[in-house]
Parts: sequence; structure tokens; C-alpha cells
Amino acid sequence: MKAYIGSDRNGDEGTAIVVFAESSGKAKAYVAGTDTFCEYGFTGIRINRCAALDPYYKGRREMDWSNMEDRVAMVRYADFECSSEMDWDSCDCEYCDARKWCGRYEMMTER
Repeated sequence: MKAYIGSDRNGDEGTAIVVFAESSGKAKAYVAGTDTFCEYGFTGIRINRCAALDPYYKGRREMDWSNMEDRVAMVRYADFECSSEMDWDSCDCEYCDARKWCGRYEMMTER
């Protein structure tokens, strides 16, 4: 299985997920059926290949941001980060295993 990042076509929302599929078309069809992207429609979704996340396929169709191992991989190899809309401060990041590779953590600790 290959890893793909599904996001909104215009990049406006800042929402993205990592899915595993045999092809980009199958990845797009899966992403379009998720709760996160159901309102975007097939043409409102962008799919990008992310080969760096291929080794993290563990039989699940989608990577889970709440799973710390998945989160570390997503931050480290695909530049994911917490939503900018979240109400948080740098103290919350101290407990995240992905902080070492997180651009938002670096930005918050510089302030």
C-alpha cells in the first residue's frame, strides 16, 4: 500500500489526512468518503503521494493523529502540525513526542 495525503484542493482549510491505497484514484475516493472531506466533493480534494510514510502502513486505511507513533511520523516526514485554530500554548507541546520535528513548536518556543 502507498501513502497519500488528502487535502482541500485550494489549501484554504489547513485540513489534511494520510491514507493508504493502491493508487491515487482509490486514495481520493476513500478521502472523499471520510467525515472530514465529505462536503468537499471529489473535485474539491487534492491527493499527493508521500512515499516517506509507506513504511507506516499497519493494515489500517488511515493514519491516526491521536496515535502518537502515527503523529510523530506525520510531523517528521510530512510536515503535519496541530491546527492553527487550536487554543493552546507551548506548554501543551511539552507532552507531544513529535515536538522535536514540529515547526509550530519551534515557533511557539521562540516567542
